[in-house]
Amino acid sequence: MNIKNIILTFSFISLMLLNTKVFAQDSNYSLIKKELTQKQRDLLQKEREVIKANREAFKKSLTKEQLTILRDKTISKSEIRKRLVATFSKTQKSMVQNQQIRLRKTRENFRKTLTGEQRKMLKERIDKIRNSKDRGELKDGPRVNNSKDKKVRNRGN
Repeated sequence: MNIKNIILTFSFISLMLLNTKVFAQDSNYSLIKKELTQKQRDLLQKEREVIKANREAFKKSLTKEQLTILRDKTISKSEIRKRLVATFSKTQKSMVQNQQIRLRKTRENFRKTLTGEQRKMLKERIDKIRNSKDRGELKDGPRVNNSKDKKVRNRGN
């Protein structure tokens, strides 16, 4: 399997697991979901529920100081993240690390269940989304695709 397929599959799984609305219409998501087996859908649904429960537990563990950092609209998201991570307790760090490990394992398990046809279909859908001219606009105008500026990592596969 080449690295591009791995990256595309990883991206798709990440989007599904993080319950992020990337698709402009829900019908696109439904089309992709129809291509999955019942076992795959059940796996993703179960993992979504676990992720939501873990996220809620993490939110409940936040202190007033941490909530204040999160609500501060005067600093960038990256700065918020940096300040927030600096205030994490050992328990919170452990929660975050366990969640990351669980996500990696889930992605790997899901990847193992994909057939060649499903991989091809997912790759085509993701490519179509990436190459779309109208991917939404930001405050400063339309998005610019910076793919030519990105460095490609070769892992020797």
